[in-house]
Amino acid sequence: MNGYIEHANITLVNPKKTIEFLLAALPDWRVRGQGKMEEWYGKEVEWFHVGDDRSYIALQSGGDKQVEDWNTHWTGVKHIGIVVDDLNQTVERLKQAGYELDHWGGDHPHRRSAYYVDTHNMQFEFVEYFSEQNDERNDYSL
Repeated sequence: MNGYIEHANITLVNPKKTIEFLLAALPDWRVRGQGKMEEWYGKEVEWFHVGDDRSYIALQSGGDKQVEDWNTHWTGVKHIGIVVDDLNQTVERLKQAGYELDHWGGDHPHRRSAYYVDTHNMQFEFVEYFSEQNDERNDYSL
């Protein structure tokens, strides 16, 4: 079996804001599970699993502040990349939902990406591939 990422877990101040952002970008995703931990190191925490049947992002409350800007030198997750079928449609859905594009990814003949920052300052990259060939999709020489 090949390994794959099943989920990433992110602690936020208000995970419902990030859920709104993700569902605006990815209408095929859903909140596939949720619950509460009454006592999580001194706090009550709500958690949500947002994704599809195969993978998800675990979002939980309990955060104390914003994520630092992605372009600074702190240690931690800089962004999460999510593959989409049609980047133009994703960008349009996010625009209609009131989210602003942070920046476009670099030029590449076999992929295109757009970066967004949510209300917690968490950055997400949405990627569309134009090839099914792994050597083209994963070409870093260009």
